[in-house]
Order: sequence, then C-alpha cells, then structure tokens
Amino acid sequence: MDKRYRLNEIYNIGTIIVNKKVEVKAHGKVILIGEHSVVYGYNALALPIQALNISTTVEETAGPTWMDTNHYHGAFFVAPDEYDGIKYIVKTMLAKVADAPDVKITYSGEIPIERGLGSSAVVALGTTKALSQFLNLNLDHDEIMEITNHAEMINHGKASGLDAATVSSDYLVFFNKQDGPQQLSQKLGATLLIMDTGELGNTKVAVQAVKKQMDESDLKKKQIARLGELATATQENWLKQNAEEIGKIFNEAQSILASFDLSTEKIDNICKIANDNGALGTKLSGGGLGGIVIALCPNQATAQKIAQKSQANFDNYWIEEI
Repeated sequence: MDKRYRLNEIYNIGTIIVNKKVEVKAHGKVILIGEHSVVYGYNALALPIQALNISTTVEETAGPTWMDTNHYHGAFFVAPDEYDGIKYIVKTMLAKVADAPDVKITYSGEIPIERGLGSSAVVALGTTKALSQFLNLNLDHDEIMEITNHAEMINHGKASGLDAATVSSDYLVFFNKQDGPQQLSQKLGATLLIMDTGELGNTKVAVQAVKKQMDESDLKKKQIARLGELATATQENWLKQNAEEIGKIFNEAQSILASFDLSTEKIDNICKIANDNGALGTKLSGGGLGGIVIALCPNQATAQKIAQKSQANFDNYWIEEI
C-alpha cells in the first residue's frame, strides 16, 4: 500500500501529495431543519451537497505566507478581517512545528459565500486537514474538528458545530450539541430543490438578532424550542420515508423563521411559487436575511417546474435526489 493510498483511506477525502504539495477537497451543505435552534442545544438535520466543493492546496513558498482565492490574492496575515477564522487555523497549525516554513495556500472551486451553504466551514476544514498533512502532524478527527469549530466561532460569533460536522460527512447528519453528529444513510425518496436568492445572508447578524428577540420574549424562546421539536419530527419521518409530513414541517418552520424577520421578499416569493406548484414544503435554509431556499419536491419534474417559475427570484439552483 503506497503512501498516497494510505492517506486517502485515513481521511476519506481526495488527497494528492506531490513534492511537498497537499490538496484536500471538501464539500458544502444545506441545513434541512433546525437552523438557529441548534445554537441553543436543540436538534437539527443537515445534508452534505457533493456538487458544491472547494479544494485547498498547500505548498512551500519563499515567503511571506500567501493566500490565493477567487476574491483575495496576497500576504496571508494582512488579509481582510473576513479571513480571521482561517488566519487562526494557519497560526495554530504552524505553531505546532519548529521552524515552520512559509506556505502558499490556494483555494479553488467556489461555494457562494454568505448563503448558508457552508462555505466558511468548508474552507476551515480543508485548511486544517491540508496543513495537518503538509506538516505531517497526523491530527486525528477530533483534533481537526476542534480547530475547525473554533475557526467557525471566530467567523460567526456563535457556532453550533453543525456546519463543520456536515461538511466532513458523506451522509445526512442529525445533530445536537450534547450528542454531537449522527449520520443517517437512509434515503427519503424525494427531490430537494436548492435555490440561491443571490442575496447575501449574514449568519452573525442573524444569530445576534434571534438572541435579542429571545432575551426579550418567552414566546420567541418557545418558537426556538419548537424548531428543535420539528427537527426531531423530521428525523422520525425521514426514517419512515414520509416526505409529505416533512413538507408540512418545512412550511411550519418557515413560518417560525419568518416571525424572527429572517425571511426576505425573494424568499417569500419563492416559497409561495413552490408551494403553489407542487412542492411538499418550502423554507429558507441557514441563517436567513438572504441566502438560499429549499423546496421539498415529490420528484425531479416538479423541481424543474418550480425552478422555471421561480427563476426571477434566484441566481442559481441545484437539484439533489435525497
């Protein structure tokens, strides 16, 4: 067994090592149910999306430590504040070895940012894994996830760990903070239409807004708890392959999220069009204030029909069989 095959087997990811050059690919995700409530310890369900991915490449450079992305090309540690989570990872990893080399880190492929598709978690996970291999640190899964999740806390102010757990999984993830992630390999037998409104969401602002409302209202606390109950009900109905009931759950969850002022006109328009044209249920996914909408459909034909009728309200869409 050669070294390259061994590394692929250990990490279960695409990994290439050529002359001290490491490449790691990680995929995105969508939250099906439980956004915001998961931050407070309730249940959530999230789905990995293999079609959306980013590759992280690490190689030695003459210096300074450098970063190349689709949006920034320059010295790593003077990058804008939006890269603070990644800066934390690189500083932490380089500090683990004596006389650490300067490195060039390149991110290729793209997941739309600030849409709830897990872009920051994907980059954090990919960076941690790639540097672990490049520096021969051989960090185990728990160590990698600890660093990734800390970077997510920097990125979002308060992170549940759901995004990191899902972008590192090949299966549906049922998650709460107490028990951690549980993978569900069973299929629902339905089609998920994912639509990107093109509006930038802001997870940190959304989380802060929800917390403020909860601090001021017992009703809002009860609504967040209800989102957690709906996530548990989604898991139960998923195992029964009851897509119709999950659709009803999606619609109730959307009403709750909208009551926190997390929806937008585009999101509302998409939800109405989708539900009027055969969707079993439709809701925003992620922090809200923009981002993406997911419509649970009985089949691909219905998903395509909804996408056609909703196209004035989104920039891009994807269809996943689930």
